[in-house]
Formats: sequence, structure tokens, C-alpha cells
Amino acid sequence: MNLVRDVLDKQVVDREQHRVGKVDGIVLRLSDPDAPKVAFIEMGSLTLSRRLGRWPYRWMLWIRKTTGAKNPARVFRVPWSSVIDVGVDVEVDVDRRQTPLERSQDWLRRHVINRIPGGQS
Repeated sequence: MNLVRDVLDKQVVDREQHRVGKVDGIVLRLSDPDAPKVAFIEMGSLTLSRRLGRWPYRWMLWIRKTTGAKNPARVFRVPWSSVIDVGVDVEVDVDRRQTPLERSQDWLRRHVINRIPGGQS
């Protein structure tokens, strides 16, 4: 498996096939005698902005801090052991309602999308 090609930027779906987000980062566990192993996949705007460079990452931290985010440097990680299948989508054994990404999407629906004409359709 080629991690960058097969996992990075793929849609993540939970055990009920609901979209959770996209794989924005891959965390490897390094140990001296063994080869690197995948520990987690990461999702969220902070991970994506970190991939884009130093300034986008700092800008995203500033935005989260000024908007009152409780933990400005938090990313959502799914253990690799919870990955069920990697195909068109990355299927994981998590409940989307328990993720911080779902809570942020609910906030966006209430405070942004619902105020856009036609946004509720």
C-alpha cells in the first residue's frame, strides 16, 4: 500500500457509512529496530494548514484563538487499528457523533449555513 496515494486526502466514513472528513495527515510511529508503522490518521483544519506551510498553520492557530476555541492546537486522530478498510473511502470504526469534527460541523450549520439564503436545502 502506498500511504500517500491510497490514504491521504481520501474521504473518511464511519461505521454507519456517514462522512466524517478527509484524511489530512498520517502519523507514523518510529522505533529503532523496526520499520516505521502507521499510528494514526489525522483530520481537521489544523492538520491541513500545517501541510500547506508555516504561515497558513500560524494563521489557523490565530483564527481559532481569536474565535474562542477552547483548545486551539487540537487535531482529531483515529488510531490505525480502528481503520476497517482502505478503498475508495477510508472506513473507520468510530461514531461520527463523538468526534470534535461533527461538533464543529453542527456549529457551522447553525451559525453560518442556516443564515445563507437557500443554505438549508
